[in-house]
Amino acid sequence: MRTSTAAAAGLTAAGLVAGTALVAGTALARRRRARTAAPVPPRTPEPPLDGRSRTVLTEDGVPLHVEVFGAEQPSVIVVLAHGYVQSSRLWAGQVRDLTAARPDLRVVTYDHRGHGSSGPTPRDRATIEQLGRDLARVVEEVAPAGPVVLGGHSMGGMTLMALAEQRPELFGDRVVATAFVATSSGDLAAATWGMPAPVARVVQRLLPLLNERAVRAEQAGRPRRVGGFDMRLIFSPDAHPGDVAAALEVHRACSAETVAAFLPTFTDHDRARALKTLAGLPVLVVGGERDLLCPPDHSRVIADALPGAELVVHPGVGHMVQMERRAEVSERLVALVDRAVPAAG
Repeated sequence: MRTSTAAAAGLTAAGLVAGTALVAGTALARRRRARTAAPVPPRTPEPPLDGRSRTVLTEDGVPLHVEVFGAEQPSVIVVLAHGYVQSSRLWAGQVRDLTAARPDLRVVTYDHRGHGSSGPTPRDRATIEQLGRDLARVVEEVAPAGPVVLGGHSMGGMTLMALAEQRPELFGDRVVATAFVATSSGDLAAATWGMPAPVARVVQRLLPLLNERAVRAEQAGRPRRVGGFDMRLIFSPDAHPGDVAAALEVHRACSAETVAAFLPTFTDHDRARALKTLAGLPVLVVGGERDLLCPPDHSRVIADALPGAELVVHPGVGHMVQMERRAEVSERLVALVDRAVPAAG
């Protein structure tokens, strides 16, 4: 993988590196010019999602915040796992679209440990391996019977791979389809994040120190710095300001401790072999052509490991492809569910 979601582990700390400021400033200036030339029309506000909240306890006692939407007696349950420094709130578009398209669906979203409204995690449990075990608990609690479709964005996709590695017996009878959205199966050390390679190497060396500095500042009452650089890494310059604002709010709510705690796990992520567990199942692989964290090559690696997978690369969009191309990604997800469990009638 030439660029990676390991970058997401250092999004905010990377913003402190002076050598990247010019890159961020240039992108932001380009975005401002585009908005000046062509004002973006406001969107029609959507009503709040009507979900049912519950808590799932992990094996080590961390409370995970879970939201359940849709059918009380579903024919299939879709479980969506979000990316690093984010929360389940950024799946809102897909929740709306899936439940509207298939009233027989139940859609479940949850916040990873240390993220969103879930509890904090000990540092030694801030790993993709642990997230795979957490996902198993979520599936067992909210989908104790019936077919399940799993979807994961970025680190959430890596979590699906960890689950396949740990619990292969779940795939086939219980998990009947999977969707990988802007994610990677490994080779995270080669990340350049859209920067010149020498600058990226400097950032990588500084990230652990910068993250720990941010933790100490947070403990002293100073908020973690999150801003334009972070959004430039995950959105294309043409992204809708409403999407950028929503993601920025979620990123700002993520603690510096979570940023620091999860950083080391991305270096060790190498789960290409775990994909073999999914052979024969319906699989969707979605990427963004302008993704700086998980470029299209990463999606192609996953699709190549699963010859029957559907690969879709959306032109002109970044890492947050499920937001920048909400309708298209939702349509593909509905089609994936239809392949695995056709709607009755």
